[in-house]
Amino acid sequence: MSPEELAARPSTLGIAHVVRPSGADGVLLVAPEYGRVLGLWPHLKAENALWVDPDFLQSLQVGVKDDGWINPGGDWVWLAPAEEFLSEGRPAPSVDPGKYTLASDRAFLGLTNRGEAFARRSGSHVRFRLSRRIRPLFEADIDSTFGQTWLRRAGWDEEVELEIESRASVPAQVWSLAQAPAGSEIRAGHTMLVCIEDGESDRARLLVKEASTGSAFVDERPRGLSIISPPVEPGRRRLRWSTRTCAFSGRSAEVRQFASRMLYSTGR
Repeated sequence: MSPEELAARPSTLGIAHVVRPSGADGVLLVAPEYGRVLGLWPHLKAENALWVDPDFLQSLQVGVKDDGWINPGGDWVWLAPAEEFLSEGRPAPSVDPGKYTLASDRAFLGLTNRGEAFARRSGSHVRFRLSRRIRPLFEADIDSTFGQTWLRRAGWDEEVELEIESRASVPAQVWSLAQAPAGSEIRAGHTMLVCIEDGESDRARLLVKEASTGSAFVDERPRGLSIISPPVEPGRRRLRWSTRTCAFSGRSAEVRQFASRMLYSTGR
């Protein structure tokens, strides 16, 4: 699905969305109401490197808005650990979709959500402020981290900030997730995940998610790339954490070679 086609769906219900350029001719699409990046294209003729639920898109197309919990897909953040903040695999409504507000300028998109969630294991209510500060990347930015390549590329840097506004003593963390298309091949390093899409065809896409610290793992439900930050330090109430998410597109053999070099040669 092209950026134009995906952007047209939220417009059906008047849902705000923001499209920003990245790479040489790629883009990313953010849906502030859901606190998510719903689209990342390495170039304008590529497919979306992020999976988006077609049922969610269909509901927007026909003008039926679901007020219950829904997973649109894309890339988003939750509170962790799961045993504290998930119930039957779902977050509290205050966490997702939350009530995000948007602040932006030429360089950044800021998404901020304030709310209260119940920590089940600790038996306490946690007031929090969770913010995402998203900066679209261009080719030179991406090359500085992953090395030069002829592959088409786009992506964003992100600083996530979690502030605990209550006195609850809970080891809260940030959980950053990027949902991958079904059947994708995902490989995990310590703080990096790579996802190869359409790898059996002549051309492929590569979705990469890495963090400055934390632990990375393949999330089977929903299938995707997950990285969890360290917990908020004892005696502190604020955590700042950095992630980078990028998409690459090119010939399948070149994509695989680049993914292997990125994940294993760097020891991540």
